[in-house]
Amino acid sequence: MRLNNKEAALLNRVIEAWEDQELLDKAKADQLKASYQSDAGDYKTLTFYAFFAAISCALLAFGALVLDEKWIERMRSYFSFSEFTIAALFAGLSFFLVWYIRKRKKKYLNAIWANESLSILLALSTCIAITYFGKALSQNSEGYYWLILAAGAFFAIEAFFVRSNLLWACMIAAIVGWWASFTFEMSEPFFWGMNMPVRLFVLSLVLLGIHYAICRRAWLQSFVSVNYFAVWVMFFTTAWGVSVFGNFDLDQWFSMRQARVLGWAVAYTIILAGLLYYAIKAKDKSLRDMVLLFLILNLYTRYFEYFWDVTNKGIFFAILALSFWLIGKKLEQIRKRLDKAAGISE
Repeated sequence: MRLNNKEAALLNRVIEAWEDQELLDKAKADQLKASYQSDAGDYKTLTFYAFFAAISCALLAFGALVLDEKWIERMRSYFSFSEFTIAALFAGLSFFLVWYIRKRKKKYLNAIWANESLSILLALSTCIAITYFGKALSQNSEGYYWLILAAGAFFAIEAFFVRSNLLWACMIAAIVGWWASFTFEMSEPFFWGMNMPVRLFVLSLVLLGIHYAICRRAWLQSFVSVNYFAVWVMFFTTAWGVSVFGNFDLDQWFSMRQARVLGWAVAYTIILAGLLYYAIKAKDKSLRDMVLLFLILNLYTRYFEYFWDVTNKGIFFAILALSFWLIGKKLEQIRKRLDKAAGISE
């Protein structure tokens, strides 16, 4: 159900009041809030693009000032700060941002993009603090993957305190980065007999299992949606990588015939078909749409692998154009159905 901003804000206050009075539990309150949406019209879209531009500029400014370390190193030399002092300063900034974001979210509940943009600053500040703590402990070159894991742990804690989906996604990305770097350093190109795509695929299976455990925890319900999309996208992406590279290292892959990974490609296609059947049966539209997207990617990948050299390029791009037209047509039909259900006229 779509409501205007004032109606949505009123309902939010009522539900929160009922929750404070213990008339509703947390799970029921989240369920009620998820049953309606605030419709801000064109301003909502403009707000999204404005904050997207602001976040992009902030990231560029951050990279120019901090990531090249020149700005921080100048500050260190001017004030004679140690690496531990720099780490402590940014850790303090991170604590301040946690406090400020929590306070702001209570006051501006519907300012989603503004609140999430502050979460980006919190994530960046946390990364700098951990990096300089690592340098102070001489962990910048050896055992750096433990710093990545530490970042993931802090992202999870911060996400819980400020209820930020973006920080939760950063936590998942940090776990993936830690696993990839740890297994790479421990044994490359194979770790326990697995190349990098297979290792990441195994991790995606573990994260999927954890996701369905999270679904049963009421205190983590606010992260279920972002966790769902993140781990399923990781699963499909890593499985696609396995279908392309198999369980071979790069030297083997470049020198062998592509037919040697045909079995992996067939297995990937069977997995997609099975998940599509499951998604349709379970009426899981999000999973169904993701499976269809990766089925299309799978078809294009197999074409490039086996038929690119023997097919007329004009025919291929004609088929490509037709497929994207069909996708666009389908998306337009879905949009019209949603607008009709919401009572929005053309």
